[in-house]
Amino acid sequence: MTTFSPVADTALLARLSREAIPTGEYFRTRTPAGSLPLTPQQQRTNYEALATVSRRPQTAPDHDLTPIRCMTIRPPWSDLIALEDDQVAKRIENRVWTTRWRGTLLIHAGSEVDIEALALDAVRETLDDDYKLVRGSVVAIADLTGIHTDDGACTRWSQQGCFHFELARVQRLTTPVPARGAQRLWKPTPKLLRRIGDANLHLRGRLAGANAGGGS
Repeated sequence: MTTFSPVADTALLARLSREAIPTGEYFRTRTPAGSLPLTPQQQRTNYEALATVSRRPQTAPDHDLTPIRCMTIRPPWSDLIALEDDQVAKRIENRVWTTRWRGTLLIHAGSEVDIEALALDAVRETLDDDYKLVRGSVVAIADLTGIHTDDGACTRWSQQGCFHFELARVQRLTTPVPARGAQRLWKPTPKLLRRIGDANLHLRGRLAGANAGGGS
């Protein structure tokens, strides 16, 4: 699989849209019934096609600049981002799509847990054995400062074949706030932002400043 026609692009986009939180996993591990497993080169080619296709319709609209966005991430990855110790925390989020949007980003823990991730050595070494995963809630606030293409293992949390979203100034919510998630970068409602500020007084100033400053 080395070239992609418009028809193939449409098929790739359809598969991508079926992933609640697109990670490209379909193109790493699953193939149509009766097909041989993909070679590493075919997987890489699929990643590149996914990036090209998803960048067009799935990118957050650059003309619709909102001061704060939110991203839904499955636990335990969301919990690893919420850690405030930059030496051990996850500061790269791996995605197969990209956006030119930059700004204040809320980290929302999805309701579905990545069970396989819980068995990874890096995860087990970072989270305590008795750590309780947070689900279905906003757990942290961060700044999305940049996005770069796959450059290898730039951090222990980086994944090959993905865009690496760079996160900085991460602050954990002392009181997670329940909320429903969504795909891609989504806009938190004013009501949700008020609930976050009311439950986490230490974040009120940052939220107010982000709202006043606008998107970029």
